[in-house]
Amino acid sequence: MLSAVMMTLAVGCGEEKAPEEPPVTFDVDTVTAETTEEETTEPETTETETETETESETEPESTEPEFINPLTGLEADKDLSTRRPVAIMINNIRIATPQEGVSYADVMYECIVEGWQTRLMMLSAEYEDLPVVGSVRSSREYYLDFAANHDAIYVHAGGSQTAYKEIKARKVDHLDGVNGPSPKGTFYRDETRWKKMGMEHSLMTTGEGIASGIGAIKCRTTLKDGFESPLNFVEYGTTRVPSYGDATFLKVKFSGQHQPYFEYNEDEHVYYRWQFLGDKHMDNTANKQLSFTNVIVMYLPTVSTKDDYNHMDVTTTGKGEGYYLTEGKYEKITWQKDGKDIPMKLCNEAGEELTINRGKTFFEICTTAMKDTTEIK
Repeated sequence: MLSAVMMTLAVGCGEEKAPEEPPVTFDVDTVTAETTEEETTEPETTETETETETESETEPESTEPEFINPLTGLEADKDLSTRRPVAIMINNIRIATPQEGVSYADVMYECIVEGWQTRLMMLSAEYEDLPVVGSVRSSREYYLDFAANHDAIYVHAGGSQTAYKEIKARKVDHLDGVNGPSPKGTFYRDETRWKKMGMEHSLMTTGEGIASGIGAIKCRTTLKDGFESPLNFVEYGTTRVPSYGDATFLKVKFSGQHQPYFEYNEDEHVYYRWQFLGDKHMDNTANKQLSFTNVIVMYLPTVSTKDDYNHMDVTTTGKGEGYYLTEGKYEKITWQKDGKDIPMKLCNEAGEELTINRGKTFFEICTTAMKDTTEIK
């Protein structure tokens, strides 16, 4: 039997068209059943942890490579140190799976949307090399805040009225497959997906299309002066192993129909991901299951707006709690975000900047009400 981890942390870190089916009114802490996704604007213990650092099983590199991907800390083919990444909204309704190109993400976010379904946001530094990616889906305003953690150029297809207001007010650099800007070649419709899944699940993009679109809108492509990434990696060639407890399995429960979980593979030193009720989370393009070196769980205050679409209101600023999983172990963490456009900071339980292992990272953004049902073992 799986055991639920009870979390009692202390914070230590310094409009779219109406859905075809009528909306269902619900409270965020009481709904357990999955409802139909609304359409986009498309027609359609309390002891203080003692951390340990260990070397990786292979001999440490004598020197760090010339080029490093700032989203993974791994070697890159070119200088990416000042380049803005892209953040692409990815459809995660079950009918729209498997997705395309998602295993190429350097960083992935998952957060709730209306109906207790979730949407993904994948980040990529070397975005021009991406294959087909999608399906691309609509924006919610809190995803703008997640993208701002990395000063990313935002790629989406439509959005809520509040999201569009935020995009305009904050002058977000973005590519929009529904209302523009959408330079020719940035997006396209996959006819096979359209026939099998529906038009709203068929909008795709490519690395070449994104790069072309960014060039056409002539937005800023270098990071802001003084930008500080929330991702602080270990010394190159080393591996850090938290010592708070075992974490070879993690499950979070968004709803009765969506309970994603991760299982640690000791041989590969990664966490493989499943979603819904036991489906392998697959990338159809690469024909592989998604896996990550790091999994970061964050708990954010979340309520239903109770508007006509049952949109969610996710509070991304302030302080909160979470967990960091890597190497089959975990530790308690805290997060702090001082403004929507200010990158968040991650700290360990002692209030020191969190150091993570080099590799891909998955951010599991949960509601605070989900803390008591999180399972780690």
